[in-house]
Amino acid sequence: MDEVKQLKTDLHRLTVELIGGCAYCSMISSNIEFKTPIYCTKFTGAMHPTCVDVATCLSCQEYKRGTAVS
Repeated sequence: MDEVKQLKTDLHRLTVELIGGCAYCSMISSNIEFKTPIYCTKFTGAMHPTCVDVATCLSCQEYKRGTAVS
């Protein structure tokens, strides 16, 4: 496995570990080449999650709470 692909794979794994517990995160794509891999329901609701990139998700910081605020 080349180094770039390995780094992307490692980054993806760390992303899943960091934000996977967010109550607004409905799914994280397993495709390491996908530019917006995170399906977020914060602004659009559970029926229509929007795809966001990692930077957007991390800047929101909802992943730190672990559960949605009602």
